Amino acid sequence: MSFPLEEIAEALKEYPSLYRSVSFGDIDHFLNLLYLLKPYLHLTQSIYNPQPPECLSQSIHGFLAASLGIEDDALKLLWKALKDHIWRLEARGEQAHREPGGLYIRHFLREGVSHDLSFHCLLPPTRTCLDPKCVQYTNHQQGASRPQELSDPRSTKVTIFSCDYGPLPGTRISLYCRRCHTRYHHNYYIHDGASRRTYYLTPPHYIHATDTVFVDKGTCEMFTAMMLNAWTSAGNCAQVYNTSIANTEFQHLLPARWLHLKLDVELVWNALFLYWLLEDSLENGITLELEQKANHTIRLSKGLKERNKRFAGTGQPEWNHACDSCCWLSKDKDGVVGAVRSVVIDGISIGRPCCGHHDCHNPLPSVKSRFCYEHDHLNRRCCVTTCSAQVERGFQTCSNPIHRKLETWVHEQNKAMFQLKRRSAKAGAGAPQGAVEEDGEDEFEIDIIDIHCEGKPEAGNCKLAVYSCGIIVGRATFYGSEAPNGVKLFLKGLFPTKRSLPQIQAVLRADSDPTDLKYFKGSAMPVDVFHFKSKHKESDTACNEHCNPADWDELITEDGKWRFNSSAAEQANVWFGRYLPIVREMEATRYNFFLDEMIKRRNRATVRELRIKEKSPYSIPRSSLLG
Repeated sequence: MSFPLEEIAEALKEYPSLYRSVSFGDIDHFLNLLYLLKPYLHLTQSIYNPQPPECLSQSIHGFLAASLGIEDDALKLLWKALKDHIWRLEARGEQAHREPGGLYIRHFLREGVSHDLSFHCLLPPTRTCLDPKCVQYTNHQQGASRPQELSDPRSTKVTIFSCDYGPLPGTRISLYCRRCHTRYHHNYYIHDGASRRTYYLTPPHYIHATDTVFVDKGTCEMFTAMMLNAWTSAGNCAQVYNTSIANTEFQHLLPARWLHLKLDVELVWNALFLYWLLEDSLENGITLELEQKANHTIRLSKGLKERNKRFAGTGQPEWNHACDSCCWLSKDKDGVVGAVRSVVIDGISIGRPCCGHHDCHNPLPSVKSRFCYEHDHLNRRCCVTTCSAQVERGFQTCSNPIHRKLETWVHEQNKAMFQLKRRSAKAGAGAPQGAVEEDGEDEFEIDIIDIHCEGKPEAGNCKLAVYSCGIIVGRATFYGSEAPNGVKLFLKGLFPTKRSLPQIQAVLRADSDPTDLKYFKGSAMPVDVFHFKSKHKESDTACNEHCNPADWDELITEDGKWRFNSSAAEQANVWFGRYLPIVREMEATRYNFFLDEMIKRRNRATVRELRIKEKSPYSIPRSSLLG
């Protein structure tokens, strides 16, 4: 920190004895440490008292004496001489607090712990009650009042994971309003006896991952960028942090008894989900409220579900996007401006565990479950789909010896020894005895039986709707069939009005359903150029008649080129598909939230690129499309 040296020197002239016992270096360290201790200093004085405290608290005085090696009398004189200058020095935000941190963290680790002082002191963002009805009167006769000051501090030892200094011990201090009985914490406030905690609209610098763990915004942003651009899993994010950022010069000074000095998968997800929820609340002007009496995972789940509902259908922020690459404006002979918008629909094999009953959307009790609560009785039925007999205890098949042999074979082939023998056989070493025959019987045919016997449900597939500029407008999980009817239901949810429905859609042709024909009237439905050339036979007369993109003049420019990039979905799929290892074991709520968040952030980056390329991105008023 830079202090007004001339003023400091002038103040010290009144105490000439200090020059004999304290060096200028000690004075500089004294000022910097007190600047870092200002959160604790403020708690010793009323917010309405503009004067600094007459003397330092016992803990702060003892900490400074141990850190600087200055005698008690000299410390008292230093505070008396410089307290007004220190008190007037305004805090300049978290960055200013961190600037001198590298020089003094070791003091907090060596001497601060024993004096209950931490480098990170997390206070509520307010010292007065936010309820306008909570006031304290300064003059009852004249009715003069001011906001109720918070009091009754409570401190909790926590761990702070930061991108600057790694994990460090910290202190979380909450304050209380005696008038409305509300306790204010660093991230949120809650009334006595209330069932929900209310988060501040502006996200704090440190995100509450658990009751005793905080992760700073810089680390959350770093993890977000790693997931968005490098498809890094939460486990790998934690590993990178623990082996690089956390491996600092302060590690050997960390107190051994302190908890949570390493990040793990659950801490990463807790911090990121809450951070993304708080950002979403700020962007939309929504106050985030979560359950108080629940563990952090259950508490977050309710907030994630509410955001998922808002993002379903038309909820993506770039849903109403348009630009020169996906929207073509033209004038007719009367000067009337018309617009043609293009969206590409494509599927991708990425999903999560879902109920094994066909086309069931119900959530699973856990990601390890095969069926939802409604279809739990199917767990007691033989897993051979052509059999309805009850399973025997300890098995997934009935007493039928053929079915039992099938289950044994499936379990055996999943073992490492079986897999290695099979690879050896394929390499020409010859099949071992008993690999094809068992008990002298020929191996039965298995290709006619559809079996789900690995204890894990099939994952639903996903479809993306992508504007031809690369903006992902929406996605949907397909639990069963991916037939055209399912695609059109997806489109109706994504574009619920005729005005919002794009004019060019690269999907399969509309069927003969009168309702669908009326709904999609005026929208062309060709197959995109790549698929039409590479995956559709010339003998397919129906496809050639209804889906050939060359049949629409709007798709071709005056110089004979394709007007829209119909491969946009393929390119988006390459990016989207790499999240499969991250989400394939996620439960439904987190799965939907995470993918929507990644799409939202990718869309933002795409808009920036379109602006750089001078493609004039803009947003069509939602009221115009949905009204």
